This record gives sequence, C-alpha cells and structure tokens, in this order.
Amino acid sequence: MPIQSGFRKQCSTTDQLVRLETSVREAFVNKQHAVAIFFDREKAYDPTSKYGIMKDLFDVGLRGRLPIFIGNFLKDRQFQVRLATHLSTLFDQEMGVPQGSILSVTLFALKINSTSIVKAICPNVECSLYVDNFLICYRSKHIHTIERHLQRNCLNKLQYRADTNGFRFSPSKTVCIHFCRLLKPHADPQLSLNKPFIHGFKIVQGR
Repeated sequence: MPIQSGFRKQCSTTDQLVRLETSVREAFVNKQHAVAIFFDREKAYDPTSKYGIMKDLFDVGLRGRLPIFIGNFLKDRQFQVRLATHLSTLFDQEMGVPQGSILSVTLFALKINSTSIVKAICPNVECSLYVDNFLICYRSKHIHTIERHLQRNCLNKLQYRADTNGFRFSPSKTVCIHFCRLLKPHADPQLSLNKPFIHGFKIVQGR
C-alpha cells in the first residue's frame, strides 16, 4: 500500500511527517483550518484473526507448502502468566500472532492492509499508515465543514470497519490536533469515536 510506512524498504516516519507538514502548510497558505486525527489501535497483535490471515494469504495467491507452514505456526499455541516464581495454568491462544516473532510482523502487516481502513477514507482526505498507527487530515476554511466531513464520511465508517474486522481504536490515545493561524476567535472541532469525544487541541502559528 503506497501510504504504508514501517516494515517497508526506504519508508520511515520521515515520509509521514513530510506528508502531514505539507498538508498543514498548504492550509496556512490558503487561510484554512487543518484538522488531523491520530489513531492508535488497542493491543495490535492480540486481536488479529488467525483465520483472517490464512484467508488473506489465499487471496493474494499464496499456495503450496508455505501457507501450510504458516497455518501450523499459528495453531495450537498456548501461553502462561508468570508472577515471581509462580506460573499460571496454560491458556490457549485463540486469536493473535506470537509476540517477538519475525514472521508475526509480516503477517500483521498483511492483515492490517487487508482490513481496508483506507478504503473508508474519502479521496480528498489525507491519510497515512505507519504499522498500526493511522492518521487522517482534512482542510477547510470552515470548522463545521471539517466536523461534518470527518465525522460522517470518515470516523463513522472507520468505526464500522473496526467493529467488523475485530479491532478497536483506543479512545484515550486517539487524539485530534487543530492546526490554524487565523486570528479571529473560533471553536475547536467536536468529533467522536465510538461515543466518546476525541480530545482536541489547537496549535496556532505566528505570522
């Protein structure tokens, strides 16, 4: 996916920072507000569907012994919780990919790109994806236009995608930033994700 950075050759956080900076600078030049929402997924690896991974591998055309190996890698896994010298009983790991495995990184990247969260974003909304962290940004001269566009056309659709694909965005870590250099008084946007309002604050640039 072109907007994905992290675990891709010659793609890093710098690409995403430049993308956001360009969008904000264009808003300043056109005397607009720029509102960016930074999403954080809860427990990224844990809710990843094993069946979904195998289906994605099949959908991309992977056949033969390799998908069989990956299936065996994911199934029949157990874990224990250790407290000091005491170990809990064994629990079956029904969902998720193993933490710390090199192969898990590739499988997770495959799954997050197949959840189609980017397809929920309208063409005129900037978006960036860094591993499991997601950003959308929209510019306009009117705050109510930004609110309506981001809430109806993006946030509601993203929440639906999250609910149907078995993952959640963290309400406490998902934040909204309002970039603006306009001098007249104006309110920050009021946006919500799965009921709670997203925390928002404003960055005002000097002349």
